[in-house]
Amino acid sequence: MRKLKFLYLLLALSMFSFSSCEKELDTEGISRITYFPSVSLKGEQWNSILAGTTFSDPGAEATEGGEMIEVETKGTVDTNVPGVYVMTYTATNKDGFSTSVRRYVGVIDPAVADADMSGKYQRDAGAYGVSTVTKLGLGHYVTDNVGGVATPGPATTVHFFHYQDNKLGVPAQDVAGSEFAATSATVNMGNSYSWSVINSGYGAAIRKFVKQ
Repeated sequence: MRKLKFLYLLLALSMFSFSSCEKELDTEGISRITYFPSVSLKGEQWNSILAGTTFSDPGAEATEGGEMIEVETKGTVDTNVPGVYVMTYTATNKDGFSTSVRRYVGVIDPAVADADMSGKYQRDAGAYGVSTVTKLGLGHYVTDNVGGVATPGPATTVHFFHYQDNKLGVPAQDVAGSEFAATSATVNMGNSYSWSVINSGYGAAIRKFVKQ
């Protein structure tokens, strides 16, 4: 008799546990499998135009598990004011996970349209590393050594714009899994440029690079 009562007790406990688990799963409010959203830009990620002309945003598209989903766009471009503009495209899946990509637009003052600061520059302090600056398009450049470290490479390569007079714009961008930007960025054409690198691995001091 005791064995029978014990079996009934075990059966009751197991049924209670089963029903409790099912209820928790029913009310947790998320799917068992989530497909993270994938966002793809239409057109180029890095763009430059002359001030006073027009820019048409090609937009972006996103998918979740192969199905198209909505994309939210933030940011505008004032084509009459030289500067660097960032547009952000974000998609969110049904479980609340988001993915974002950015587009960059340099609005270039016609007065500096023909300038070219390409060349090799050596940092005047620290590791005295060499930065190779290459012009990619209208006011659009890339350097392989944003901080003037001893050994440049993909993890120190950033894009930037020379958009007006002695002004450079280095917008926040993803570089080999880390975000880089720079502030107080200026150029003395033909001689040097300088900026303060914004990244957790770098100090805030102004870094000056002198043309070799």
